Amino acid sequence: MSLFRSPMPFSLDARITRAYAACLGQHGPTPQGVFWNSAKTQSARFAALLAAISHAHTARQSGGAPLIADMGCGYGALLGYMRGRPALADWGYRGVDVTPAMIRACRAEFPDMKAHFTIGKAPPMQVDYCLFSGTFNLCLTPDAARWQRYIIDELAACWQASRHGMAINLLCAREPVIRNNIYYASRDAMVAAFEAKFGNVTSHPTRQVKHDVTFLITRRR
Repeated sequence: MSLFRSPMPFSLDARITRAYAACLGQHGPTPQGVFWNSAKTQSARFAALLAAISHAHTARQSGGAPLIADMGCGYGALLGYMRGRPALADWGYRGVDVTPAMIRACRAEFPDMKAHFTIGKAPPMQVDYCLFSGTFNLCLTPDAARWQRYIIDELAACWQASRHGMAINLLCAREPVIRNNIYYASRDAMVAAFEAKFGNVTSHPTRQVKHDVTFLITRRR
């Protein structure tokens, strides 16, 4: 049943917090607990975003490992993914989510990193890159244009805290559309919006995830 038919607060932020808290309560700290279809697609998106950041950081010759902010970190699955890969051992990590229940789940799962998880909509400190893995897939408005504006506004706050750039993946279709509460963006429209608002943009299909596109936005030199 469509989530639009359920009684929900008007504020998009309030709707998101309520929906994710309910999903986590039903499914626990699992991919299904953050509205993901499977661990396989979750990992594929992680791999694509981290590879994009790694390539950009190396090309920039910034020196040292990057510090990333995992925006919409959910129950901390990205940190668990990174910890299983020695090549990412030196990367700095901060997790941020608007849903308090998600942050509590992260702190319970990673007690040694409690201070690295915060409730909010932007990193509490400057980072090298902000990362958004499926953060905007669940759409709690029937208005696709409104949701695109919401995405741009959310990214703008994080852009101010990003020294080098942002990486994001979005499901995409020929035209912006919402199907079963899932938002599909127009790839070309998002590239144009990102370039107009932020910086240089590259995009490519996310391997092993149908209809998914990974975008990398970097500051112009």
